[in-house]
Amino acid sequence: MKGRRVAVPLGIAAFFILLIGAHDSGSAASELNCLQMDPPFLERTLFLKSSHTMTITGPRPEGCDIILKIVSPSRDFKLNKSGKGLGFVWLPVGHAEVRGIPVMYQVFSSAKISEILPIAEQEAVGVTSDYKEVFENCTIHFDKDMPHNEIADLREEYISGLIKIFKNSGLYLRQEGAVQLSGVQFAARSVQPSDAPVGEYNIFCYAVQDGKARLIFQDKFVVKSGVVAEWLAYQAQVSPVIYGILAAVIAVAAGLLVGVVFRKGGSH
Repeated sequence: MKGRRVAVPLGIAAFFILLIGAHDSGSAASELNCLQMDPPFLERTLFLKSSHTMTITGPRPEGCDIILKIVSPSRDFKLNKSGKGLGFVWLPVGHAEVRGIPVMYQVFSSAKISEILPIAEQEAVGVTSDYKEVFENCTIHFDKDMPHNEIADLREEYISGLIKIFKNSGLYLRQEGAVQLSGVQFAARSVQPSDAPVGEYNIFCYAVQDGKARLIFQDKFVVKSGVVAEWLAYQAQVSPVIYGILAAVIAVAAGLLVGVVFRKGGSH
């Protein structure tokens, strides 16, 4: 009987220890998921806006600068390299496919990054101005065997060219001083072009202090297609003829709608 009376309190104590441990681990996990997005997700509609704006806010550790990094889903891109053929005409002289490259890669900071983080630390968290992390993680496939001594230079050329296109479209950007600090809170605005892909985006939030960056929050948001836009995208793949007819009808309808609006506006 004595053994049984002792075993019961020990079992209860063990239960509460496990419960506290589970609570603590849950709290630790929730600490990496404390960002607030407004709106909470983005939607690509039939009549696309040129861009969408999302405001990201969260708690800020005392005395720390903040760096936000937003990375889109990765895609594959087939590229042509142009060169002079026949001595004077520009022609495609090479073909390659860049695989697994993020279409959008945005970095926002509360201060100039080079002043708060040494280059080694920038590389560790993937916020260098030359997008070194992107170069290291994506791959390239050539349509034919290339001389081994040319592969590194061609890889650099193709990936750099694609990143330049993304930068010109506002998909790759680095905005220093764009994170606003207010006491124990921070806020930043991400403008995302309509060219940004649908899918799940990762947000990484780093607190920077004394030349060191530590990940304090990691979260996600979704960019999704509206029902009609998704259906049209499907038709574009399975039935280009039907898609072309629908696209023409939508364009005509949109033109008529704009005409009606302007006529109403001019009647006042």
